[in-house]
Amino acid sequence: MRHFIIDCDTAEDDVASIFMLSKYGMKLDAVTIVEGNVSFQQQITNALWALEQVGYKDVPVFPGSKRPIVKNFSTVEEVHGKSGLGEITPSSKRKPENKHAVQAIIELSHQFKGELEILAISPLTNLALAYLLDNTLPERIKKVWIMGGTAFSHGNITPVAEYNFWVDPDAARIVFNAGFNTTMVPWDVVIKYTIDDNEWNQIKNMRTRLSELYVKMFSHYRQYDKEVQKLDGHPHPDLLTTAAAINPEITEITKKEYVVIDNSDSLTRGMTLIDHFDSDRPWSNSPNTEIVYSIKKEILLDMIKKMLSE
Repeated sequence: MRHFIIDCDTAEDDVASIFMLSKYGMKLDAVTIVEGNVSFQQQITNALWALEQVGYKDVPVFPGSKRPIVKNFSTVEEVHGKSGLGEITPSSKRKPENKHAVQAIIELSHQFKGELEILAISPLTNLALAYLLDNTLPERIKKVWIMGGTAFSHGNITPVAEYNFWVDPDAARIVFNAGFNTTMVPWDVVIKYTIDDNEWNQIKNMRTRLSELYVKMFSHYRQYDKEVQKLDGHPHPDLLTTAAAINPEITEITKKEYVVIDNSDSLTRGMTLIDHFDSDRPWSNSPNTEIVYSIKKEILLDMIKKMLSE
């Protein structure tokens, strides 16, 4: 049995990640909420709603940090729609837990020592704060799967920065220096694997309960990606990261490299700096993460269709 926490800023792709974990029988021990895509309370509601759509009705939701450690940030409703879920306005009778997400992460790391995996598909504030509160945390976490940053400085919130790292670059810098066993899935790799029009129509024609929710959730995001980001469809940054965590066969090329995040207040805020050189005089001491550079899209598509088959 594999144990997961999803640390998220719950919009459509975070919800899809919850759906996929459920479909593939993963044990989801908690959802932790952090500042990001839409209003904080909306993110909590979205998570509670998402859990009720699949087999996770009793999974606890822990509210975490409502802001970055140091900097200001902005939500991105223009990307995800007002609710974060496109055409869907979710509701839930459930309530989140009173315990803070940071404390929950630390406690679960003790409960499942050496087994707990964290899907960090959002700004890294909660994880950074947990580490600052308990520096031994990396010793107990089996794996941290990070959706964030860029491999080649092609950003989505600024020309050089990906949104999650831009929101809280100080937290990202802390996490990458903390000693966690991490795999990073960069934005500019993810956008090579968009859902094109043919694949979108295949999903629409499935006509299952979850495929219909998927189409409603992703319609706004898809339109934004095509019209503003100039992509040929919508990418799945969080879901691709989750798929890679579940099924290692999806990854094709990975490389262990040294990553540092620019946490300045400048035009390069949140920029991912990677030591791509294999020289005898590297500017970094040793690799601190594994970076995914390519995946097998056919496996991703098969996993998405299986996820939406009910």
